[in-house]
Amino acid sequence: MTAQALAPDDRLARFETFNALGGKFRVAVTGVCNLRCFFCHNEAMGPMGARIAEVLSARQLVAICDAYAALGGRQINITGGEPMARPDLPELLQAIDKRTTRLVLNSNGLLHERLTAIPRVTAIDTILVSLHTLDDGVFARDLGGKSTAQLTRAILALRDRGYHVKLNLSLGPHNADGVETVVRWASAQGLDLKIIALVRPNSEPDFYHGRWCDPAQVEALLDAVGVRGETREQLGGRITEWRAERSTLELKNIARGRLRTDFCRGCLHERQCGEGIYGLRLGVDGVAKPCLLRSERFSRLDVARPWRDQLLDLVASMVGDFDNARFDTGAPE
Repeated sequence: MTAQALAPDDRLARFETFNALGGKFRVAVTGVCNLRCFFCHNEAMGPMGARIAEVLSARQLVAICDAYAALGGRQINITGGEPMARPDLPELLQAIDKRTTRLVLNSNGLLHERLTAIPRVTAIDTILVSLHTLDDGVFARDLGGKSTAQLTRAILALRDRGYHVKLNLSLGPHNADGVETVVRWASAQGLDLKIIALVRPNSEPDFYHGRWCDPAQVEALLDAVGVRGETREQLGGRITEWRAERSTLELKNIARGRLRTDFCRGCLHERQCGEGIYGLRLGVDGVAKPCLLRSERFSRLDVARPWRDQLLDLVASMVGDFDNARFDTGAPE
């Protein structure tokens, strides 16, 4: 049965399941970025640096976010590209009628003055800043950056401006040796940190630089820094939490479980998949992507059809009949 053939209550029930398991609506507001991280998926809009036609206007992006919030969606992540590269970002965020929805800004932080030089944007609940390394060599070679000191200053500037800042580290063989430095810096600054197994944006066989990096290797480090707490099941994988003196540390290990639903049936990328069903992605290209790898399931939004109905159809197709859902274990290839 297709999502459109479902009864309205069934679609809403699937939407609530998506919510309850931590489903995110990731909305890209630009395809432009000031870094060149080799692993960037750019919300499946194409390789970073390529010209991306911005099909959706600011007004349409706001209306789509409004529709998601009106449905009771728990979290919208504003992404890119680098969202702070968009000059009208503060106005766009303030225009969203987020209701009870959390609005999270995913950023590399380097253009922080777009926010720190103006009054605090109250619509933002959290800024999730990428801090993948504190090694200038790794930062330059693998991310296209110049100075990690510039990055840490940006993070602290955002925090000091009154924003709730949380750090995000994508773990791979390129930066595994420097994880302890990042963990200890974040802990010393009282900043929450989430470590996530690197998620592949394509099926290229050499994406992982020859090996996938199991996040379990950092568990002993986190045990030394904080007190291990619960492990919870969410869309995208199982997450374990540690409580340090001034912050929370999280580890998302997809090898210990990633969610498969009816949407995944027949997928040719099952062995490469690094997150299972996680979040609904939308680019400024106007294309909705329920996952990164199944391009044949991407769909262009129809501007003549209510956003609410399209969002419900997309999420319902991702969740499927949840009696069939399972968490699969094992490392991706």
